[in-house]
Order: sequence, then structure tokens, then C-alpha cells
Amino acid sequence: MININTVCQNVRHKGNFEICRPDGSGDDLLVIFKTSAVLIQNGEEITVSPDSLILYSKGTMQHYKTLCGSYVNHFVHFDTDDTELMNGIKTDTLITSADIPAIEELLTILCRENVADSTNRKQYENMLMQMILMKISESSINPDSDKSRISALEMLRTDIYSNAGSYSNIYQLAEKMNLSPSYLQAIYKRKFGISCYEDILSAKIKTGQYYLSTTDMTVKEISDLCGYENEICFMKIFKKRTGITPSEYRKISKNDNLKNNFIW
Repeated sequence: MININTVCQNVRHKGNFEICRPDGSGDDLLVIFKTSAVLIQNGEEITVSPDSLILYSKGTMQHYKTLCGSYVNHFVHFDTDDTELMNGIKTDTLITSADIPAIEELLTILCRENVADSTNRKQYENMLMQMILMKISESSINPDSDKSRISALEMLRTDIYSNAGSYSNIYQLAEKMNLSPSYLQAIYKRKFGISCYEDILSAKIKTGQYYLSTTDMTVKEISDLCGYENEICFMKIFKKRTGITPSEYRKISKNDNLKNNFIW
């Protein structure tokens, strides 16, 4: 069981802010640095980059301070008897490879639940903190300096499949990611096993299949939703990738066994 003592997000300090607890805080402490900072360990000063974190175990010295006069962090003070989960994390060590966006999503919910008037608050807090620690554990086992970029790629792919009509080429994706088209294509293929262009086409066809099988929208209306200039282009690509026309697919999809047989 994990008990949350204090949890705060986006705490801001100005001036020469410094935390120095020679014997720790009496509990476990997770600190996520959102600005550059200085971490002091064994008498050595380590410059910390934004989106790094450290998980202090109970009784360990906690010493960190501002680097450039302003400082922002998230932190969670907690107690836990889950030794198996804690053993999977490199405690008292700066971690720069964690999936911070994913952790922050969970942390936002944890902060909300921490002040909620709910009879299940403790259970919610326990589950959310477990998920946060599991995310940190993943980065401890499989360090990846490109974690934040991988997370951004996953969010991009989710948006492609949710809004297929908004995308038509690699240049739009590259601009959205602030990457060169060639580099984006390389890391996208390595991550998902499919090229950006093929994934865009698959998303458009899947979107078309969904609306053909679940609505009475016209083929033209659906082709517009999928981002095609006209329905002729949509029909040609649809038939090439599925083997049948949109109208034929709509007729066949009335069979419940085929209704969810979408192409990804």
C-alpha cells in the first residue's frame, strides 16, 4: 500500500531556493525537475536538465537548489511497503530517461484525487502512485534518452487515427514534430514498423470504413472527412486497399461478422 503524505505540481520558487535535508524528509520523496537545477550528492554538484527526476528513499540526504534564479518542480512525499516495486527503481539516482509527459498526466489526476472528498481517495491514490512508480521503473530498466520524443510520436499517431482528414503528407507531420521529414520518417518506421505515408493512408481507410458501416453519410461526405479533394480519389484508393468499392463495403458491413473488420 502507498500512502500519499504531500503531492504538489508546478511549484514555483524565485531567488536562491534550496532544499537541504541531511537525514531526508522522513518518507520517500519523488522530485521531478521542470527547470534546470543543481543536485548535490556526495559533495558533488550535478547540473540537472529539465524533465529529469530523482526518487529519494527514506533516510537519504535530499539536497538540491536553483541554478539560474528560478525553479519549478513537482514532488510527492509518500510511504510505501511495496518493496518489490521500489526495488525495480534506481533510487537516490538522477533519472533523465523517464516518460515525463505520461507521468505528469498521472500526477495531475493524483493531485486532484488528493484533495477530493471521496471515500475511495486512498485507493485511488495508491493505484495512481503505483502507476507512476511503474513508469519510472520502466525507464530504470530500459533507459532511453529519446523517451519524450517517443511519447510525442505516440501522441502524433493517435491524432492521425483520430483526425485522419487533417493529414495528407509527411511534411505536415514533420512540421508538427519540429523535425526534418527524413529524420521523422526514420524514427517513425523504427517505432511503428510502418512508414508515415502508409500510416496516413491506413488511418484514412479505417476512418472511411467506420463511417460507411455505422452511418448513412454519403460517400462524398465521408471522402471529405477523410481529407480527399473528391470522392473519385477516395473510391479509387479505397478499392485499391480493400479490394472492394465503398458502396460494396457498406453493403457487406451489414453483416455483423464483418462490421468491425477495419483495416489498420
